[in-house]
Order: sequence, then structure tokens, then C-alpha cells
Amino acid sequence: MTFEGTIGAARRLSASVEAFAALGAELRLRQAGLAGDPCTRELLRDVVRAIDPQLLDDPGERDATTIAFIQTVLRQALDLLERPERSPGWDYHDPVLLQAQGQLSGLVVRGIGASLTQLPELGKTLKRSGTFLDIGTGVGWLAIEVARAWPAMRVVGIDPWEPALVLARENLAQSEVADRVELRMQHVEQLEEVPTFAVVWLPGPFIAREIADRALARICGALAPGGWLIFGLDAAPPGPLERALARLRTARSGGHFWDAAEVEERLLALDFSDVGTFPTALPIQLVIGRRNHE
Repeated sequence: MTFEGTIGAARRLSASVEAFAALGAELRLRQAGLAGDPCTRELLRDVVRAIDPQLLDDPGERDATTIAFIQTVLRQALDLLERPERSPGWDYHDPVLLQAQGQLSGLVVRGIGASLTQLPELGKTLKRSGTFLDIGTGVGWLAIEVARAWPAMRVVGIDPWEPALVLARENLAQSEVADRVELRMQHVEQLEEVPTFAVVWLPGPFIAREIADRALARICGALAPGGWLIFGLDAAPPGPLERALARLRTARSGGHFWDAAEVEERLLALDFSDVGTFPTALPIQLVIGRRNHE
């Protein structure tokens, strides 16, 4: 490609990057109740109206979620630009990125809740006394949201990344569910529990292909008979550019871009029952299976 072609492609893409940042800036000002510079604020709103006039309607909880999403994407993209040579793996220390990623993981509870109309037995399990295992708990927001949503559940959150666990302990200490959540620095392949857990959450995009079999074997050993595994996946990207970006982002984080059918096959091979894939209104889909009673 010529210089003109390369700079032209970069210029076309720059509009999306700037619009993404402008939307986040407007939402941050609105969330914080700040007026900002009047001229800049009006120009920000012009940009957001050009994206979609309805985005300025009805501020609320969605603003915080959208801000977290924008922060996560932009900060991971900047890391890619500044450290393209680094090896794959979750190697982020930035507390803003870690917290933003964690806030997005809290949305998983909504996705699980939406699946319960089709899986009433899972709903009954979540309402009973038991233990929920949150693999890759990060900064703890998913564990906290699970404890809030299902008050009979205890939650164990495991993660090997200490910088995230430092923040998780702080988040948990400031919550009202600290007495029902336990945090551990631990890899999923190191699980040694006898059948204990009623429900296990496994974040697929962060699970490397080469450890998947060992991880699933450990999970099977730790699930109580009749317990549930919820394997989270990113929603299928809509086009070739989105698919290429999703694969790059997932690989760079040390994970594997799983296909739902592939995950279903693995769970069926491990003698799970009631295996199915459940799309959600969020950018995630869930593959859910139940460990057979012994």
C-alpha cells in the first residue's frame, strides 16, 4: 500500500476513535454533574448527536457501564500501540482499566438472570444456600453482584493477578456483602476442592486453549453433583474486521476466541447434561451445562 493509502486508512479510522472518546467524555461530565467548558461541552454534544440523537436521553446506570466499556477498549488499545512487542497474557496494572473491566464483568449477572426463564432449575439452585465460584474474579465486581443478586449464596472469587486482587479487596471492604465473599490468589488449574460448588462461572475469553482441558477437569471435580457450569463467551462479532479485532484482543489477553459449538462439545464429552447456548441482550453469550448426579 502507498503512503497515501496508509494515511488515508488511518484518517478514516480516526473519526471512530475520536467519536468514541467524545461519547465517553460527555457521559463522564454528565455522570459527575459537571458543566465543563461551555464551548467544548456544546461541541461534545454535537458529536454525540451526530452519532445518535437518542444517546443524550435518559441518563442513568447505563452511563457508568458505557464509560467503563469505553475506558476498557481505549486503554487496551493504547497498550497495544505502546507495547506491541509484549507476549500474550493479562499484564495490566492500570487501576482505571482494571476497575472498568471489572465493572463490565458485573453485567454477567444480568445475562445469567435472563437465562433463568429457560433454565428454572438453575434459578432454584441460585436461590438456595450454596457456593458460587467466580473464576477470574479480577477486581471482584462480579462476585459482589452475585452476592447481591442471590443472598443465600456464598461466593468464592479466585484470580492469579495480584494487582487486580488488591483492588478487589478494597471494593469488597466497601460493599455490604463482604461477609459472604472470599477472595483467593489462585489459578483455575490449582482447584483442589472436593465436590463443593453449586455454580461455577468461567470467563471463556480469558481461558487459553492449552489449559482448557485441565481447567474443565478441575471444575468437574469441584462441582457438586447437579451443579452448574456457566461458560461465558463474547457475542459473535458482526463482520470480518470485528472478528479480527476480537481475536487479536482475546489472544493478547492470554485467552482463546471460543466458538459456542466447540464449548458445547467439550461439556457434553465431560458428561454434562442440559447443555445449551443462551444469547443475551448484552455483548456476551452463555454456554451452560449441568454436572450429572452421581
